[in-house]
Amino acid sequence: MAAKKKYFGMTVTQLGILGGLAGLIFLLFCIFGWLIISRGRRAPQAAPSTLIPLPTATLMLPPTSTATVGPTPIPYETLIPEGWVQFSSSLFEIWLPPGYKPASADNLVTGLGNTPVVALMLRGKYTPKSPNDIYVTIAYEPMTGESFDQFLSERLTQLGPIVSDRSHVDLNTIPAVRLMFTGRKGNNTDINELTYAILDGTTVWYVQYTAELTEFYNSLTNFEASAKTFRMAKP
Repeated sequence: MAAKKKYFGMTVTQLGILGGLAGLIFLLFCIFGWLIISRGRRAPQAAPSTLIPLPTATLMLPPTSTATVGPTPIPYETLIPEGWVQFSSSLFEIWLPPGYKPASADNLVTGLGNTPVVALMLRGKYTPKSPNDIYVTIAYEPMTGESFDQFLSERLTQLGPIVSDRSHVDLNTIPAVRLMFTGRKGNNTDINELTYAILDGTTVWYVQYTAELTEFYNSLTNFEASAKTFRMAKP
């Protein structure tokens, strides 16, 4: 029997079987790779994502309430002109130019159509030789009715058309109503009156300046300065 020739320790038959197995493995590897590549090509491409900015929280502070600041009162001493004279009682204080003296009520004074309590009546002159007198009157009465404005309206209605001006003012931060009256004394003397009505609790105070028409307007600056020095006594 003839001996079979061997290569690398294997017969030709064995080498042929081994080569067939290697070719089969190579063929399977190629098929597997092709499947992977073809699947990757068919896979849909994802659309590029769009970045959506997220809203940013903003710190909102509530509006700050600002209180309305009222006028600052002027120091009382600075309201008094140099050389003026003080008139006071346990209820009030007021300052006037020198020359005023206590006096009795005169029919020159119009008043407010009622009977307030007269706390002070003074008489002076615009000049020493003036034939006319200037009257300064401080009076008070209890307030009636629902409001200060209603109370004054009722008083002024009693006086009729002699009221020529009515306005709200502050006397060094103290609220007051400024009233102007016109009238006549006798047959030949035109007069004017400046009255400040001030509400203190339930009490209405009247600070009134009365003078002949020309002397009234010449003295008006002093009247207004004097009214600013009027203040009620504090308990």
